[in-house]
Amino acid sequence: MRRYEDLTRIHENTLPPRAHYIPYDTLEKALKGDKAASAYYKLLNGEWDFRYFARDIDCPEEITEWDKVPVPSCWQMTGYEKPYYTNVNYPYPVDPPYVPDDNPLGVYRRFLTVTAEEAARENTLVFEGVAPCMELFVNGSYVGYSTVSHSTSEFSVTLKEGENEILVKVYKWCVSSYLEDQDFMRNNGIFRDVYLLSRPQGHLFDINVGFDATGIYYDGAYRVFDADGKETDLAEPVLWNAEQPYLYTVVIEEAGEYIPVKVGLRDQKISEKGELLINGVSVKLKGVNHHDTHADHGYVLSYEDMRSELLKMKELNINAIRTSHYPPQAAFIELCDELGFYVVDEADIETHGFGERKPGCGYDPDSAWPCRNEMWRDAFIDRAARLYERDKNHTCVVMFSHGNESNYGENFVAMSEFVREREGQRPGINRLVHYENAYCNKPGSKDPDSVDVVSRMYWTVDQMREYHEHTGDNRPIFQCEYSHAMGNGPGDVVDYWKVFEQHPYMIGGCIWEWADHVAKNEEGHYCYGGDFGEETHDGNFCCDGLVFHDRSFKAGSLEAKYAYQPMAACWDNGVLYVKNKYDFRNLSEFAFDWEMTVDGEVTAHGEFKVEAKGHEMVTLPLELTVPESRYGAYLRISMKAQDGREVAFEQIKLSQTVKALPEGQGEAKIRQEGQKAVISGEGFSYKFDLHYGCLEDLNGYLKSPMELTIWKAPTDNERRVKRQWYEERYDKVHNKVYDCQIEGNRIRVKASLAPVSRGPIFRYETVYTFFADGRIDVKLEGDFSQDRTFLPRLGFEFKTEEKDFIYFGYGPYESYIDMHHGSWMGMFESSAQKEYVPYIRPQEHGSHYNTKYMKLGQYTFVSEQGFSANVSEYTSRELTEKAHDFELVKDAYTNVRIDYKVSGIGSGSCGPQIMDKYKMNDGKVEFAFSILP
Repeated sequence: MRRYEDLTRIHENTLPPRAHYIPYDTLEKALKGDKAASAYYKLLNGEWDFRYFARDIDCPEEITEWDKVPVPSCWQMTGYEKPYYTNVNYPYPVDPPYVPDDNPLGVYRRFLTVTAEEAARENTLVFEGVAPCMELFVNGSYVGYSTVSHSTSEFSVTLKEGENEILVKVYKWCVSSYLEDQDFMRNNGIFRDVYLLSRPQGHLFDINVGFDATGIYYDGAYRVFDADGKETDLAEPVLWNAEQPYLYTVVIEEAGEYIPVKVGLRDQKISEKGELLINGVSVKLKGVNHHDTHADHGYVLSYEDMRSELLKMKELNINAIRTSHYPPQAAFIELCDELGFYVVDEADIETHGFGERKPGCGYDPDSAWPCRNEMWRDAFIDRAARLYERDKNHTCVVMFSHGNESNYGENFVAMSEFVREREGQRPGINRLVHYENAYCNKPGSKDPDSVDVVSRMYWTVDQMREYHEHTGDNRPIFQCEYSHAMGNGPGDVVDYWKVFEQHPYMIGGCIWEWADHVAKNEEGHYCYGGDFGEETHDGNFCCDGLVFHDRSFKAGSLEAKYAYQPMAACWDNGVLYVKNKYDFRNLSEFAFDWEMTVDGEVTAHGEFKVEAKGHEMVTLPLELTVPESRYGAYLRISMKAQDGREVAFEQIKLSQTVKALPEGQGEAKIRQEGQKAVISGEGFSYKFDLHYGCLEDLNGYLKSPMELTIWKAPTDNERRVKRQWYEERYDKVHNKVYDCQIEGNRIRVKASLAPVSRGPIFRYETVYTFFADGRIDVKLEGDFSQDRTFLPRLGFEFKTEEKDFIYFGYGPYESYIDMHHGSWMGMFESSAQKEYVPYIRPQEHGSHYNTKYMKLGQYTFVSEQGFSANVSEYTSRELTEKAHDFELVKDAYTNVRIDYKVSGIGSGSCGPQIMDKYKMNDGKVEFAFSILP
């Protein structure tokens, strides 16, 4: 048996797991925390020698020719293999402990020069991340072996004065790969920092620093410094929370070393009602799942990358992170302490591919699952230990999580026992134990006591309530994954939070997930699963981020920002009510302004201050005189940070008298010419096709007939329901005109829509009324058949040469019936080009919900009831048929839709289907709009 197929060899000659820290040679350096300044630390990142072998058996004893690669890096990102994406299915046969006979190998080498003084010290080589296993050789001698890709491996090494050869062999697969079946691009290599710790003899090994809201606990001498670097006795401690992340620096001096540990003081408890209490305050986790992923570097994230994306999370009002589904870099946890996030810190375990090893296996509780097999127990506990010991001193960690989607069994119980025992040995707070699959052994019953939190993925709000009521379980309910953000979405996050905020035991959740996973193909285009010749893959299921791969925001990002925002407001009869939804911060830290708009124009505005403690509602006088409007009067409240960035906003619709659209002037003349009707008046001539029952021409404005249609390019969140749409042939719908009559200045059309090979699904009547001033009133009435799948949309569609438009509706971002809260009602300018949203797999985009007015070229479309406007450079067919954004071909004309209703976005790519109220499933339809010249 090869070493890497031996389940009993998890590690060889590695040091035990311990807390992460860097020792310094002076107090001043320790307080500054600049690792590079430490005399005991030497970073070994940079250019290394490298050789890749497609089969490890082809590696010679002595390698004479070397390439060069950067460390850290992944060899799939440096040209040695193609990227590989698979979600559940293992990329090799499921036959543990064995892996394929042809196992690729990457060999890394670099030389390290040390002084005589350094050689005499205790030297440790530290590898913070190697996927999936490594063998270490120093000066030609074997040192040791280690697994667990996303955890630290440390080796005590003997170095000689002068030059030393460091050689690392990294295998593509090993038995531990079966525990790392995460949903991401599968990469290999040394992908995190490598460094040497050259320390004095007799130095400290591990450090265990406890804390709570009253103090710091350490079994030995230490000094404490505040955030300004002044020594303190903590007589009046400042507490840490994610909104105000105040950190002290504990410095431990031993054997000539100064070891700094950043510590925040806080408390953590679960109330009798199931609330998560931080410093005695009920806190909701407004979270996101985070993978280490970079479009060009794979698993490699620089310090700047991590800090940048954490700051972007702050912009979106995110306060919690689940490190899905493995420990992040140590620096990431340090940044979460510093910037303020509650962290669900997860072990490097995911084995859901075992559910695919034979047909119909699924999550059946059989002994073949590693979590139920005693042979795997040491490996499970080892992963819990490496997570726990590294991060135990970090204030940001609120839960230690055992992993993801790996069934449930005795090995997870053993992990819980380990964590609880270690937490019990520490003074101060105890963090919660989390594992989302802990229910798998007893479906429908109370979750086992091995976890402290009832955790689920993609539960509906009703399922959360039902569990709590039926089981009597008072533990917190936490949605470790919810509101799947794939593609255009998520569309249900606001609905979730309306319910989360009503129930104390619902402590929040983490949106799936932070950023899209992509990789470049040979032409330099960003691609996804299946584009690289994988034997098994899950397509673009990896493109499921709340933000794009470059961390730019989309409409779904701003929807989450609104759902998570720390302020709410309403106005009634001269009184403005402002609710502080922060847990700890006072709204006095922020600037507030308001503006009233009437039909999109600002008619009044002002600034004000708010003094409101966490969770407090305050009232302020705000007298408004609301005039009549045609499209609506609105009050917008904006809350801004000191740098001017908008943190939150609320738009309130004001009661007012709405001015009706003036009636059309006079009757236009209609004459029939064969199967055409010509409508004329002063300065215009329109054509109507009596055979097809639709407008054909408006003074040359239309470049295609204005037809009633139902299809749109399915979004990623419609990846399941679109199968039913295709089955019901909604993409191939025909219009049948039964009768088309000219009645004075009206044309009345009686018709139906029917998919090919199916009966009619919508019988309708449309009346077009033409006026002498060129105005057209369109009124649609109809009834849908029952017992059918809801429709993608319903509305009128046409082409034109015009590209620029002005609209009054939800903007400036794309908006839909269930995903418009990050936008607001107003008057906006845009164009077909600006409306494009670069989802990596093309799909529906660019709609504007509740549009009352749209001027596109010489014609204006208005509707008192509102419509969804969509102006695009692409046809729905083009967006449907093309698999990648770079394949899209623009239409010769602008494609315009005036939609009665577009089905909501939801998060159905992995979560529940959209709520009925958001479906285009109306039994009866009444829709009216006008076209004005």
